[in-house]
Amino acid sequence: MSASRRNSSREQSTKIAFCGLLVALCVVLMLSGGLIPIATYCAPMAAGILLLPVLLEYGKKTAWTAYAAVALITLMLGIDKEAAFFFLFLGYYPIVKWGLDRIHQKPLRILAKLVVWDVSIVLMYAVMGFLLHMDAVVAEFSEMGAVMLIGFVLLFDLCMVLYDRLMMPLIYLYANRLRPKLRFLRN
Repeated sequence: MSASRRNSSREQSTKIAFCGLLVALCVVLMLSGGLIPIATYCAPMAAGILLLPVLLEYGKKTAWTAYAAVALITLMLGIDKEAAFFFLFLGYYPIVKWGLDRIHQKPLRILAKLVVWDVSIVLMYAVMGFLLHMDAVVAEFSEMGAVMLIGFVLLFDLCMVLYDRLMMPLIYLYANRLRPKLRFLRN
């Protein structure tokens, strides 16, 4: 009885340590993203990818908890608030990707993903501009004009399609190359 309790405690400790390490890595990535202007969009995407091992090892509930931890810490400590909001509104995508990939018809699946991305980004900028009164964001989009705004949305959608396509090779790489080297994850 005591041996099973000890193994259970060890598994729980391993889970907490592994998730804590990945959350800390995501937060460091997000905080360092404030130093490089292009990292406003790259750091949140990379941080979202770092949540994939949590999802694969411990499931959706733990992945959602890790996502919430990264989002809250980044919002509180982050220098680049736009990157923090980008993670808040789209950092969950690697977690919900599996549900969207279950849609059998490819055009419908792609449309569903585009709707998730575009609605999330519109909500993000609406919250930043109108609810939180970040005037710089409103001014930036006012100066853009309709053609530039459409170009921005199309470029964003292209980046998200590439991001979506990148996840499967990264999952394969993690599962087949990196995970076997992580001895502490083996039961």
